Amino acid sequence: MEKNKDVIWTVIKIIKWGSGYLKEKGIDSPRLTIELLLSNVLNVTRFELYIQFERPLLLDELSKLKGYINRRVNREPIQYILEEEHFYRRVFKVTPNVLIPRPETEILVEEAIRRSGNPIRCLDVGTGSGCIAITYSLERTETEVVAIDVSSKAIEVAKENSKSLNANNVSFFCIDFFDDNALKSLGSFDLIISNPPYISKNDISTLQIEVRDFEPQIALTDRADGFMFYKRFLQVSKYLLRHSGNLFLEIGFGQSIELQNIFNDSNEFSTISVLDDLSKIPRILWAQKK
Repeated sequence: MEKNKDVIWTVIKIIKWGSGYLKEKGIDSPRLTIELLLSNVLNVTRFELYIQFERPLLLDELSKLKGYINRRVNREPIQYILEEEHFYRRVFKVTPNVLIPRPETEILVEEAIRRSGNPIRCLDVGTGSGCIAITYSLERTETEVVAIDVSSKAIEVAKENSKSLNANNVSFFCIDFFDDNALKSLGSFDLIISNPPYISKNDISTLQIEVRDFEPQIALTDRADGFMFYKRFLQVSKYLLRHSGNLFLEIGFGQSIELQNIFNDSNEFSTISVLDDLSKIPRILWAQKK
């Protein structure tokens, strides 16, 4: 932005300048980005920007916007800048302590809702922002939902989202998924659902800067071969998942065949299937216990 104090920065002028500047810096969807940032600063909708094109920004608004733009140019995800992301028609608070909800995970929830019947109890492992647990609890209000995460800071965010979205049938616990005693204290479940860390330690360096440098690595990678959590689900399903219970797990690109073999070898499940996302990429492992 020009430093000349005589320049009046109106909404339309900011949008035009910001679109060009962000494009020059290699930011995806530059116009959408500047509009979202500007809407947040002015506390208006994107539609309202278009009927306030000649509105001048105050100095404190310009200062706040400049800070936002600098953060985005440094590749910080816009969701962390705005502290929100949309998921399954709802707005969730997100911070750098939780993974940013993805559209693929909406499919995970949708399939669990569609295929799991009417579970009495549901467990969400690695809840993060709580988007899976809260969404399921709001769509299936008759189900008791329990959500766990090893990160106490993530649990704080999830509880905030639960309160703001009036999800009254979900409980959150800070529990290590690899602690058998803690897990057994939760009881058993008709449905287990999770988007676990499935990126291998060797693939972390190949991720986008926005993901690699800003999202919590504990939610991205198992710091091993990418299969550690899936093998753990096989172990704990013996006592956590009830007979005929359903397990829904989001999986990474290229993992489907090996995971099907691992689950078939366990001889624990009567149904093992991999479901595609909207891009026809194998994305969800669905297994039903015998």
